[in-house]
Amino acid sequence: MAADVADVVEELRGRITRITGEPADPAAPAAPSPARPVDGVPVPAWLGRHLRRGGLPRSAVTAATDCPAALVDLLAGVTAAGGCAAVVGYPALALGAVAAAGGDLDRLVIVPDPAPHAVAVLGTLVEGLDLVLYRPAKPVAPTAARPVDARLRRSRCALAVCGGPRVWPGSRLHLDWRVDGVTGLGHGSGRIRGVELSGRAWGQGQPPTTFRTVLGAGDTAAAGAAPEARLALQERAL
Repeated sequence: MAADVADVVEELRGRITRITGEPADPAAPAAPSPARPVDGVPVPAWLGRHLRRGGLPRSAVTAATDCPAALVDLLAGVTAAGGCAAVVGYPALALGAVAAAGGDLDRLVIVPDPAPHAVAVLGTLVEGLDLVLYRPAKPVAPTAARPVDARLRRSRCALAVCGGPRVWPGSRLHLDWRVDGVTGLGHGSGRIRGVELSGRAWGQGQPPTTFRTVLGAGDTAAAGAAPEARLALQERAL
């Protein structure tokens, strides 16, 4: 089974290299994904408890507000649960913060700039991974979205597109989240101990719901990380 997963990941890397002319780095690992108790792609507990599927819908698109702190925790949750993910078109996202939050960087495929082959890259990645996070430079036109949607429907992947509710036509789930503040700072002194996050979720089959959490020492995803690493995550997320 491990060999099968390794072969799939290696094939995806090869196909992306042929499309873009540049290697995707780093590669996902040669390890199988464990059985998951939720119907959707695993997410941190603070989000999963509010989603009807317990995670992001597979074979569908989730449109999310571009909030780096939330996206870092999302990637950490997926890879910590044994899933494989890709980050496409988001070179500024702090991947070190994913590791600090308890994620596994060996389970990430990175494509910093997919242009002008974004459609082909996304179509390739959704065929073999659990989550693809894509940050387009502008809202995606229906003609560009249709071939990716067709491949996505035949897969078990979740495509998360960040940029707002209208960034991708026909998104099944919408996540609108933001950083409200930090904890641990006094009047000109102290250290950041947590990042306060709030938001709402709605979509097809998802009743509108709101959520609030503090990312930091109490996070499930970051439970195994050293305090210094968690602090680095919080400071970078701002």
